[in-house]
Amino acid sequence: MPWTEGNSGSLMFVAFGASFDAFEAQLRRMVGEEDGIVDALFSFTRPLSGAYYWCPALKDGKLDLSPLGL
Repeated sequence: MPWTEGNSGSLMFVAFGASFDAFEAQLRRMVGEEDGIVDALFSFTRPLSGAYYWCPALKDGKLDLSPLGL
């Protein structure tokens, strides 16, 4: 998702999944953790921040917090 504010601009990556596992694997590959090959995206960009957000599912019209053991 591209954004601009004044003279600044960037890309924000947004993804959805059932767990964080696939995202963690993707990020490890991008930074070259496994094979030392860093994603070419980093040759002209640099990450400034990162965050994960979790949105619980609904079950019977209520939040399903069972993945948290609640």
